[in-house]
Amino acid sequence: MKKRKLFIKALVFTSIFCAIITSCASNNQENPKINNDKVVESENSVQAEEIFVPEPTAEELFLQKIDGIKIEFTKIPPKTKKNKDFSSGYEILVTDINQEPVTGFEVTVLIPSQKNDSKLEFAGNNFTSDENGLIQVTPSTPDFAADTLVSAYPAIPEDVSQTDEVLSAVEAHTAKAAYLSESDIVAKGAIMFVFEYNENGKAPKNSYDILSGLRKKGVYQIGNAPISDTDYINASKEKIYKENYEYVGTDYGYLIGGTIKFANPVEKNEDGTYTATMISNIYGIEMKTGKVIYDNNFEYSSSGANWNKAVESCKQKLNTQIVNSIMFGL
Repeated sequence: MKKRKLFIKALVFTSIFCAIITSCASNNQENPKINNDKVVESENSVQAEEIFVPEPTAEELFLQKIDGIKIEFTKIPPKTKKNKDFSSGYEILVTDINQEPVTGFEVTVLIPSQKNDSKLEFAGNNFTSDENGLIQVTPSTPDFAADTLVSAYPAIPEDVSQTDEVLSAVEAHTAKAAYLSESDIVAKGAIMFVFEYNENGKAPKNSYDILSGLRKKGVYQIGNAPISDTDYINASKEKIYKENYEYVGTDYGYLIGGTIKFANPVEKNEDGTYTATMISNIYGIEMKTGKVIYDNNFEYSSSGANWNKAVESCKQKLNTQIVNSIMFGL
């Protein structure tokens, strides 16, 4: 009897266990898509994220385009003179990272165009490289004197914002070359009204050093202005011009005026040497028109074993700067 009860219990337990297993299997068969759908949705979401790629901006495309580009001047015209044509032009070469010529690359060339109130103005024009990667630029005839630089750099499209990053990249790809147009002062001559002050702040004389320096450059038709009294030192440029024009008219091309002064008393250094610092303002007026076409400021310091050597060295080097500036600025 006992054995029979045990057998019945075992049979009941087995039946219940089988029923549970069958139910689970049945549920899985009836709802086979529940878990699979979640997996499919997850996979589709990952695929969608991987496919989306943002479009590059105009700035990014421009930076990619100029990466590895090299712009250089391969020919530079010799100096010309005011109102005379350049004997040749500029040649610019555009190459890629492999040093191969780049065809159809647009370059902006910034070149002096005119002088307005003694200040140079520049004009930018775009040029496209030919099949050899070359660009030819012929400057127009200058009616001004100048010692400056011509720049060539990748042309920035209108749809590209000139951000700091873009401008920095363009600067890194910029090439520069000399632009020299010498004054016609040699042919036209000049009168001078340049006073040189001593260390005590007095101006006893016109600057002989500037006059002498210009003569050494071939400016032989030059001398002190008829009206060159110290009384006129503080007079306006217009007054100085008009007073002298009454005497010389247009016999001379230009009036050169200004001052040379000590910036401060000559200093004695700890090592026993001396340092002199001088400053100057020089301007140039065209006698024909009365226009100020040149105006420049200078400063120079020089040291020497004693007071005289420091001052002499400073004057000499400052005067050289001024003379060279006049020759390519007036």
